[in-house]
Amino acid sequence: MLRLARVGASSRGFCLGDLYSNAWMEDSESHNLKKETICHLYEMVKNRTSGVNYSAGSHVMEYGTKNIKVEKLYMYYGFDPANANATENTLPRYTHMEAINQRDADLLHLWHRYKQLDDRSEVKVAVLREITETMVHRVHLDNSVEFIGKLLSKAGNSVLNAMRPSGQSLVDDLDCFKKMVRIFKSQCGSLSQYGMKHVRVCENLQQRSLNECDGEEDLQV
Repeated sequence: MLRLARVGASSRGFCLGDLYSNAWMEDSESHNLKKETICHLYEMVKNRTSGVNYSAGSHVMEYGTKNIKVEKLYMYYGFDPANANATENTLPRYTHMEAINQRDADLLHLWHRYKQLDDRSEVKVAVLREITETMVHRVHLDNSVEFIGKLLSKAGNSVLNAMRPSGQSLVDDLDCFKKMVRIFKSQCGSLSQYGMKHVRVCENLQQRSLNECDGEEDLQV
């Protein structure tokens, strides 16, 4: 998820960064790092990045040597004298962080640009046309993937959206997988950043037809 940049109460129409990095930086800027521990930072960032219920957030995980969690943060990235008297974090544990899916960042930018342009501007008409074309292409990609799934798989979405067991490579035949993606693009159009969410479908179709690598025949039916 991407964090929206804001000045005061107004959205600036562009993305400042991902939820994790913003939660981390904002927490560090509001603490006396000679007092805050790695453990406290981790818990605060994890809670804010999760979006409380993960509806608009993601999981924060910890790995490696955990016994350093009791150490103070200033030992790793310094200390800001301006926060010497900070006694408590100014950011509530569940502060809402306005965010959007990264695949929608381009549309968000266009939408804010459209709203800011003069109604009589030819540029505004062009931006609206670009928004419309982007949405039409997205619907086309989604419908194409759904159609391919129904056509090729009796099990439907359960097969197309299946995830491989932990420890296995993403694909067994990379060349065949790349071929499947090229064929999809030639038949259904560019995947774009939005369409990358469907790459797993190509992966599963490739696994389905791996023995003969007949993906080209499948997709061109």
